[in-house]
Amino acid sequence: MKKFTLLAILTILGLIVACSKAPTAPSPELTALVDRAAIEDLINDYYMQFRKESRQDFMSFYTADGRLEVNGWVVNGYDEIKDMYLQAGIISGEEKVLKAEGAVPKGVGETLYANLDIDLQGDKAVVKMIWLTLGAELLTSPPKVTEYGTEWTELVKQDGRWLISNRIILSEGGMPEGQLESYPKD
Repeated sequence: MKKFTLLAILTILGLIVACSKAPTAPSPELTALVDRAAIEDLINDYYMQFRKESRQDFMSFYTADGRLEVNGWVVNGYDEIKDMYLQAGIISGEEKVLKAEGAVPKGVGETLYANLDIDLQGDKAVVKMIWLTLGAELLTSPPKVTEYGTEWTELVKQDGRWLISNRIILSEGGMPEGQLESYPKD
């Protein structure tokens, strides 16, 4: 009986394999949806790096020869990108200063984006969006928009992963005065 059952199962499995179609490549529409989702994840993960509790590993989002331009200040490659974030005070190796007992904690800033437009071009893509930062001086203070602007980013797909090859950020309000010198003039 066991031999008959085993033979029946093997016969059924053989028929299933023989009748099944060979795997096909995903449709272009499905590939585009997967790529769009991966790009949205990359943008979300990138902006999460601005949080103090994050790894703040901005360089892992760029190609080795990636280019970053912020209000006319241009840097290229991992080391220069990291230096830009260090100089801007976004990445810090400093210890947190202890607050007096009972003091109201500082407020937390967040970076948001809107109007995300993704133009897929095979293994390349262009992302355009509006961004803004919100902040509050203290945890009890009302939040306010502290800066806003636009972003234009070129991405390339390398080894199945989307990476930033060129990113241009332009403030349109709330920009630190120290950046006026490099700000592009129309």
